Amino acid sequence: MATSRTTAPAPTLRARRRAAATEEIKALAWRQLAEHGPGGISLRAIARDMGTAPSALYRYFPSQSDLISALCADAYESAADALAAARDAAPPGDHARAWAALCRAYRQWALARPADFALIFGTPQPGYQAPSEITAPAAARFTGIPLGVYAAAVQAGAADPGRTQIPPGLQTGALWKTLLGDRPPDGDPRLAGIMLSAWVSVLGYLAAEIFGSLAELISDPGEFYQAHIRAVMLGMGFQPDLVRQAATGEA
Repeated sequence: MATSRTTAPAPTLRARRRAAATEEIKALAWRQLAEHGPGGISLRAIARDMGTAPSALYRYFPSQSDLISALCADAYESAADALAAARDAAPPGDHARAWAALCRAYRQWALARPADFALIFGTPQPGYQAPSEITAPAAARFTGIPLGVYAAAVQAGAADPGRTQIPPGLQTGALWKTLLGDRPPDGDPRLAGIMLSAWVSVLGYLAAEIFGSLAELISDPGEFYQAHIRAVMLGMGFQPDLVRQAATGEA
């Protein structure tokens, strides 16, 4: 018996035009961000570049904060794409190499897209608070990838939470629960604490390299980063032999 298939209706001309205008606005905002930093985003300047009145942009983004929130979500998605590609390229079952690959991909992404990095880990504008309904899904994907890799490493015996300094009774906070949404927690809450401790350490290194003077303090920041990855992995309870094998290659 033949089965009927239902196909989604094609977007209307109005919807296509709206989508194209939205992408043009964001593209111009990204250019401003790269040239002037988070404080340089201006709806008025974007409108001038598009040849339209500033009031016309409010049909797409009611405020500058709404535009920044959309850019934050895009930045998280871009970073998550880089992490997912690194995870998927790692040898199956080699959890230590997968984690090290995530760290290297994170640095490569941050160095290639410093404006994106500054947007989501800096202060886009005074008093700005990212609305969870806009940024949480992308941020959850970005955070969930390293958590999943570490949880798989623990399950396979490649890492032992008992060798870490994170206390067994650690509980996650409200923001973590928001990021999880309807998904079940990925094992022991302590795993989230271990992963977050490691991820914050990596984030601090990248912030020092991108925003600070680390490149002037160390002759080879890439080699230094490799050592940092090894130190972080040992602190996460990864087996030392696996750490030595995993944290190699181009940084």
